[in-house]
Amino acid sequence: MTTTHGSPEEMAAEDRSRDRTRVVTIDNKDSGDTIRLRRKVTDTVGSVVTAMYEEFRRSRDAEDRLVCRNNGQDVFQFAALTLEEYLHRGHCQDLHWTFAGGTGGA
Repeated sequence: MTTTHGSPEEMAAEDRSRDRTRVVTIDNKDSGDTIRLRRKVTDTVGSVVTAMYEEFRRSRDAEDRLVCRNNGQDVFQFAALTLEEYLHRGHCQDLHWTFAGGTGGA
């Protein structure tokens, strides 16, 4: 027996949410590289950060900086939020971030 929660409309909305994606653009000030990660809106900011480190082939350092390009707001502090929550709360609407390692960059 299958148990469902919520109305059919709520379940359909949840399914649409799972299919929605956003592109996060991240500039690496150390290397000059730019990556674009297409992620589901249900993915956490933390999972995007993890993917960024994999793409840049780096390990996280306590001195690393990851900020919104438009307003300089730290991104790391929002790791637990989904991208949907992050955007809904008004953070970095264009999802364009700038990374600088603790031992280099501008």
